[in-house]
Amino acid sequence: MKTIRLTTTLLLAVLTFSVWAQGPNNSGTYYQAADGKKGAALKTAFFDIIKNPDVVSYSGLYDAYVKTDTRPNGYVRDWYSDSTKYQHNVDNRGNYSKEGDMYNREHSMPQSWFKEASPMKSDIVHVLPTDGYVNNRRSNYPFGEVGSVTYQSYHGYSKLGSSKTSGYSGTVFEPNDEIKGDIARIYFYMVTCYEDRITNWTSGTATAVLSSDKYQGLASWCMDMMMRWSKNDPVDAVEIARNNAVQEVQGNRNPFVDYPGLEDYVWGNKKDSLFCYNNYDGTIIPDTIPDPDPDPDPNPDPDPDPDPEPIPVDGEIALNSTFFGVSWSGAKPGNSENVLTGTENGITITYSLGSSSNMYCNSQQIRMYGGNELKVESGSGEMVKLEFVTIDSSKKLLLLDGGGTVDGYSWTGQTNSVTFGSEANHIKMSAVKVTLAANEATGIQNIKQSTVNSQLIYDLQGRRVQNPTKGLYIINGRKVIIK
Repeated sequence: MKTIRLTTTLLLAVLTFSVWAQGPNNSGTYYQAADGKKGAALKTAFFDIIKNPDVVSYSGLYDAYVKTDTRPNGYVRDWYSDSTKYQHNVDNRGNYSKEGDMYNREHSMPQSWFKEASPMKSDIVHVLPTDGYVNNRRSNYPFGEVGSVTYQSYHGYSKLGSSKTSGYSGTVFEPNDEIKGDIARIYFYMVTCYEDRITNWTSGTATAVLSSDKYQGLASWCMDMMMRWSKNDPVDAVEIARNNAVQEVQGNRNPFVDYPGLEDYVWGNKKDSLFCYNNYDGTIIPDTIPDPDPDPDPNPDPDPDPDPEPIPVDGEIALNSTFFGVSWSGAKPGNSENVLTGTENGITITYSLGSSSNMYCNSQQIRMYGGNELKVESGSGEMVKLEFVTIDSSKKLLLLDGGGTVDGYSWTGQTNSVTFGSEANHIKMSAVKVTLAANEATGIQNIKQSTVNSQLIYDLQGRRVQNPTKGLYIINGRKVIIK
């Protein structure tokens, strides 16, 4: 009987572990071997997990794209053009003379770098469906940020030209902002999955992009740029779905998609922090968050303030999927709404598709494309100033209606309603601060759930809180009462 009890206990422990010790995106215990690692050891642990993918044949990639790269409207997802309508399993391959003629298989890391060797040649994580003509213009040039443009695809979606990125002065190809983070995480994957090979990739521009140090993987200028791209264009639902489909196709996953911000644990400012595969937060609790008091005051104030004054988070209204109440994330699905509306503290904001073929909304931001409209209306008095918080954006904000003047991403005037547009693709907006007449900023005295959703929130024990209710929390290192 004793032996049976021990066996039952052990079985229960195993079952409990299998139920609760689960990685993100239904990855289960896939990343368990990386648990407790950090820095270079963490990268090598991921290498051991994802190496030797069971890739399809090079010709089989077209069929595999049905799983990995299909837009909501059924057409092939084109990574370099926003103006194509290629169909899977249709004769969209062959000769081309202009953008839109055909698509092909694009190696985000040029196959000349690794001399067309397998499995890199058909690793679907980095071999992407792209317009053939635009792909040809990219050639084998490195990814980068363009200063002087010599070519751009339709709508300026992709660009070719001289590099403006410090550390590299040659010709570069710049993908669209909405996929820069995807590209960065693909590069992080490549230098991890092929950690044992990349130091031998020395053909063409490979030596300018890759590092001779297998741990570093990327040259400093490229690593800095990719880290920035990854932060500015975070993981979204489309990328997660593609990662799940990749596992169906070739059996491995991209950990930099499953764990947003993982690059900081491998190469960045968290590389001395231990990784936890099934309790990953992506953040380090700030030093300003107090530890629980081990010796509470034995004689507490018998008459504490029953209604302490809240400390404001800020006066900004977050422009994201939570505010607009949408269930999708990222690029607008073909059959979803064309007009998004949200209201907070008497301010109503309407984001409209307009004549643009693009619309984007996730947990961090919206994106204003040429043709989109953003209308801000106040039911609490006339607005005199609007200050939009943007991310890595340079396109001009247009004033379409309502009077006043625009300076950069700020508007001044006096009205109850004002409408904006964008000169081109695109402006990333994460929030707007609204100032009413008599200098009354909205969102200051009444702290709501939607206002704090984008903040890092902790309880008084230093634990991360995703959906805070009413009570006392630590936000940005300060005590805040959410009512």
